[in-house]
Amino acid sequence: MATDTQAKVQGYSFLISETDPQDIFIPEDLTDEHCQFARSADEFVDQEIMSDIAALEKLDRKLLTAKVKKAGEAGLFMIEIPEAYGGLGLDLISQLVVTERIGRSGGFSVAYGVQTGIGTEPILFFGTDEQKEKYLPKLATGEWIGAYGLTEPGSGSDALTARTTAMLSEDGKHYVLNGSKCFISNGGIADLFTIFAQVDGDKFTGFLVEKDMPGFSVGAEEEKMGIKTSSTTMLTMENVKVPVENIVGEIGKGYKIALNILNLGRLKLGVGAVGAMKDALKEALGYGAQRKQFQTRLVDFPLLQQKIARMVCATYACESMCYRTAGVINEGIQEASADAATMFDNHLATLEEFSGECAINKAYDSECLDMVVDEALQIHGGYGFIEEYSIARQYRDARIARIYEGTNEINRLFITGNLLKRATAGRLPLAAEMQKISQSALGALESDQANDGPLADVREAVFRAKQLFLFVSGVVTEKFMSDMKTFNSQQESIAWLAEMIMEIYALESAQLRAVKRIEADDDSASLHEDVARFQLAESTARLEQNAKDLIEGHFTGESRDANLDIVRQLSRWPAANRVELGRRLAAAAVAAEKYPFEVVG
Repeated sequence: MATDTQAKVQGYSFLISETDPQDIFIPEDLTDEHCQFARSADEFVDQEIMSDIAALEKLDRKLLTAKVKKAGEAGLFMIEIPEAYGGLGLDLISQLVVTERIGRSGGFSVAYGVQTGIGTEPILFFGTDEQKEKYLPKLATGEWIGAYGLTEPGSGSDALTARTTAMLSEDGKHYVLNGSKCFISNGGIADLFTIFAQVDGDKFTGFLVEKDMPGFSVGAEEEKMGIKTSSTTMLTMENVKVPVENIVGEIGKGYKIALNILNLGRLKLGVGAVGAMKDALKEALGYGAQRKQFQTRLVDFPLLQQKIARMVCATYACESMCYRTAGVINEGIQEASADAATMFDNHLATLEEFSGECAINKAYDSECLDMVVDEALQIHGGYGFIEEYSIARQYRDARIARIYEGTNEINRLFITGNLLKRATAGRLPLAAEMQKISQSALGALESDQANDGPLADVREAVFRAKQLFLFVSGVVTEKFMSDMKTFNSQQESIAWLAEMIMEIYALESAQLRAVKRIEADDDSASLHEDVARFQLAESTARLEQNAKDLIEGHFTGESRDANLDIVRQLSRWPAANRVELGRRLAAAAVAAEKYPFEVVG
């Protein structure tokens, strides 16, 4: 396998190449300025959100609106908006560190994410100069609140098949919108909406709709299971006249807006989940340290220590993935910004290039969040089920993360489908690597790097995991090569392949971060080693099971047995003592009384 430094990094290239740890961005690389933004966000959440969380949970729209506007006054919305439009024009990392800290605020993080993401980015990336000058300064300060209307009743994940219509008026000055949207975050508090409708019945197009336009109405608040501190409503349009100058992008090209905005949104959702994981872990540690059973603290029971270790490890892996992805996207965006004339087009090209990694973060991180809050509640025992304890709210709030920004099922189909589409188009030499491992699977079991250095065992596991993926994906896709339409209907297998891709990215990201800290002589280097090895144990078990499921799902008889034999040989993983590793990780978390790898003090 080649190293990423030998060629410009591409989306999914981690599957067929080895990466130098020094080439990735990790949380420990955050600057003092980044950390200051994080601390400011923490201060805002503590003083403005957590202090009024009980009232906000009662769906008080006025209070929520006031809090959103205070966030704007605090400068939390203007990070990515260019200075020319009233923003700070800072890098993506600055935005993500704030998004992570806001992530622990549950429903409010949804309001924040909409404002800085789908409420602003359609204008930022696709708007005309006039639209940017008119709306971005108001969104940057929180004077106006943004929202995004894509989903319709009955459409679910097939959101691009909108039934909302837009017909040009006889005088050619307006488009008349009719239809409805559902599950609209910030719906009840927003001033400006990006609404998608079909022009002439078949041209999917985006429009900027102001809340006071006649015929536009906002429904009642939905009674949600979680994220109660956010506004979620229906929208109804009855002959709403929208000026033609409020078209976003091109007529019939609304899908470009919808799909590209999702890419960055998925990464932001992932990093927000990391913030929520850290908070749930801290709550569990605090409760477990003061609660005793049989004269022993809960955190001192080995079985609960293993739960804590899994929570720490999942948080570490997700955090490593998020900032690794953010680093490569941020680098691409900064390079793209060199030419002002093509800046936004190049930004979108960068987001599209790493759309697979963004989807990986969304699906993997949201499921890790569910595990973390579930275990945190379990550590609380019966008290975790009582609303007096914040873990009950955290548990409810976490569940939505697997649904919005594309359900995790849709993201799995996208991850694999997007990869194979790129391979077919020649954007990534995946087929050649599949063929190579298929022809020499039994002899290609060693990495081409020397088997020494920090965490050589984990690096070897990463290498074997990639070999395993290339083998099973190769033999399965080869079976359907003459009829890929049939393969596209094999959704179980497409999802299993996606799970292998996600596990490889998680394991490698943890390994690369740990090695980078070891090489930097970090005081906690040994703890980084422990968490990387614990992730080895977690990921390899799932990788092996996915590989077996793929083979057993498509082969029978001798071909099945032969392929399973290769899977077993490729799955000879380095040993990892989960008992000792888990106990050490838990001890570090208990001693710190929080996530032990926290960078921002």
